[in-house]
Amino acid sequence: MTFYTRTHIGLVRKKNEDSCFATEANGGLFAIVADGMGGHSGGEVASAIVIETARALLEEKKTHCLNREDVRKLLIRANKNVWAKACRDRSLSGMGSTATLVFICGLKAIVGHVGDSRAYLFRDGNLTQLTKDHSYVQILVENGYITQEEALYHPHRNIITRAIGTDRVVEPDVMMLELTAGDVLLLCSDGLNSAIADAQIEEILRSGIPEAADGLIDASLDAGGPDNISVVIVQVDGESI
Repeated sequence: MTFYTRTHIGLVRKKNEDSCFATEANGGLFAIVADGMGGHSGGEVASAIVIETARALLEEKKTHCLNREDVRKLLIRANKNVWAKACRDRSLSGMGSTATLVFICGLKAIVGHVGDSRAYLFRDGNLTQLTKDHSYVQILVENGYITQEEALYHPHRNIITRAIGTDRVVEPDVMMLELTAGDVLLLCSDGLNSAIADAQIEEILRSGIPEAADGLIDASLDAGGPDNISVVIVQVDGESI
């Protein structure tokens, strides 16, 4: 497997509250994107705690591949850690983070998800969104009030309904996925998919995977770079690491 990670502050924000991380570990490959939120330094603290929690669990479970329950516990533990930090430090009250991750072992992938960062599958030249946004506009789309295209420009598109650390308890979405050689998984913060449409993401991936991470960041900046942008791209070769 080959992986690429990129993050950029964008053209509007004063700091980068995104965190992303990918590594060969536990007989497979682990990758995660976290998009923090909160006043002062809360967002960057929250996303950093998510990454620290992931690193700690990988070390704890280093003798075997992660399973669905490991991924679920990782996100629940991250929620507990962010919540506890905010309770100890009132200046960080209300901070939170999204978290979207994948663990790939052989040709099996486990995707874990809380918030509106996304996981996509790029297979045979076609892009498919794997995760469902935990967001206000997603509820509007599902109930037929707005279209997917209208969601891109909705004034409340940044309101999320589930996040790491904003409540004492969180329930992550976790799914299993069978991969084939040549598949590509893309994880991204909403600084990517809120700036450019899925069709453009697909086109950039079609142009070549090694260049795609930089290409996605550049396209988001060309569209105004209104938010921090983070991407992790994993290309599957069909063999274990």
